[in-house]
Amino acid sequence: MNNLKKQFFIVSHHEFAHGLKKALEMIVGTQNNLFSFGLMPGGHPDEIAQQIEALIMADTEVVILGDVAGGSVCNSVMRLTTRKNVVLVTGTNLPLAMDIIVNQTTSAEEIGKIITGAQDGMKILTLDPVSPESTEDFF
Repeated sequence: MNNLKKQFFIVSHHEFAHGLKKALEMIVGTQNNLFSFGLMPGGHPDEIAQQIEALIMADTEVVILGDVAGGSVCNSVMRLTTRKNVVLVTGTNLPLAMDIIVNQTTSAEEIGKIITGAQDGMKILTLDPVSPESTEDFF
């Protein structure tokens, strides 16, 4: 499958997919094989699945990056995973998407490793304030 073309799709509720694509391309540059689809109010998630399905060719490896596991959009595009060339990843965030896109990763096994790395990057960060009792000068 190494000679196959690769396509990446970001799917979400509302504008999240489009914003994630814009943020990603701001950092890594334009990606001609990256597409975004957002379910807007009044829309139907099956429309997104149909649009993606129309773009998928037999000689293409496909990764779909979705927002919420169990959400309507991911549930709708999940039917595309019956194809051997389609992988669906949920819980997508910028570091995860960036790693997959920069490396053009389509292997489920490799994506699993990227997911673990993205999870490790999720943490609470704090900055301890300088103690008001400190009388030491920095100079």
